[in-house]
Order: sequence, then structure tokens, then C-alpha cells
Amino acid sequence: MKSAKAPAKAEKGSGSALHNSLVYIRQHWQLYVIFMLPAFLLTIIFRYIPMGGIAIAFTEYNPIRGILGSEWIGFANFKRFLSSPDFLRYLVNTLKLSIFGLLWGFPAPIFLAFLLNRIMSTSIKQKIQLVLYMPNFISKSGDSDVNRMRVLAPLVEIAFDFAKNKDYFKALNLNGLLYASTLGFDSSIAIDALQAGAIASGLSGTGSSFVAV
Repeated sequence: MKSAKAPAKAEKGSGSALHNSLVYIRQHWQLYVIFMLPAFLLTIIFRYIPMGGIAIAFTEYNPIRGILGSEWIGFANFKRFLSSPDFLRYLVNTLKLSIFGLLWGFPAPIFLAFLLNRIMSTSIKQKIQLVLYMPNFISKSGDSDVNRMRVLAPLVEIAFDFAKNKDYFKALNLNGLLYASTLGFDSSIAIDALQAGAIASGLSGTGSSFVAV
């Protein structure tokens, strides 16, 4: 009889604990609101409100008029993209980058963590971790030369004209190569990416990384 009553008693105890927790939450709901409200507001402001920018894909976007003032064209941009002769090339390049990123970004850190765990010396382990994590805390950008920027200004205008005429990849190539040379970065990285099959490649921001599509 005692063994039969034990599970029922344990079940009653767990139900009582849940009831007490609900009562506590009901009595101190203001505390939970205070703690959860900042996270809720941050989620709305930085996660959901920016999703309104998706509307750009369905408009003939004009930066001056804004999203609401731009002409609504529905799925015209999608039709033009899907019917492009280079669509399959875009798709294959995107899948390649995703697969390579998954293959390199998923197992490599785990394997590295196992290797670090096998190191017995704490000081050596800390030094290796310092070397591995240090690049994440270093920001490097190029210093622009005003005189060189002025010389290249007409060519930048050409890149801008490419973008206005919706020839975005030519604009990205030209603009990226121009600023790479102006900021003193090796533009051969972008050229190598183009030779490897990228549609467009150029400097990302002010360097030192490059972007390729």
C-alpha cells in the first residue's frame, strides 16, 4: 500500500508547486512586465519594424520618395529576376556559398573545441584562445586619399549611372575596384573572384574585406 501511494503523493506535490508558481506570478506580475518589456520592445523595434522594408521588392523604389511614395509594381521585380538568363548562375553561386559556409562554419569550431580540450596546459590553451579570438576584436579600415578620390570621381559617376540604369553588378564591380585602389587594398582579390565565376565583386565598405556575388 505504501508503494502505491508514493507516486500519487509525488504527483500531488508537483501540482502544488505549479499552483504556487502561478499564484506567485499573479501576485507579482508587475515584476515580470518590467523585466520582459525591454526585450519585447527591442524585438519589435529591431526585428519586426525593419521587416517593412521588404515592401521595396514590390515597388519601383525611389530613395527620394521613400517606400510609401514609390510606385507599386507587384511581382515585376521577381519576374524580371527569375526570367534573367543568369538566374541559374545566381542560384548555383548562392547554394555553393551556403554549402561551403555550412561545411566550414559548423564542424570546424567543434573540432577545434575538442582539440583545445585535449590540451592539458592552461596557459598554452589561453594563449591559443587569445590568438583565435583576437581578430574578432580588431577593426581595420582603409584611410582615404582625398586627392586620389577627386581623380577617380568621374569614374565613380559612371558607376552611379550604371546603378541608376539598374545595371547593379557593373556598378558593384566598378565602384568596388575603384575604392579598393583608392584605399590602398589589393584589388586582385575581387578579380580572382570574378575569374572563379562570381558575377560581381568589390570592396565591402571601407575594407579590408571584399564581397562577391
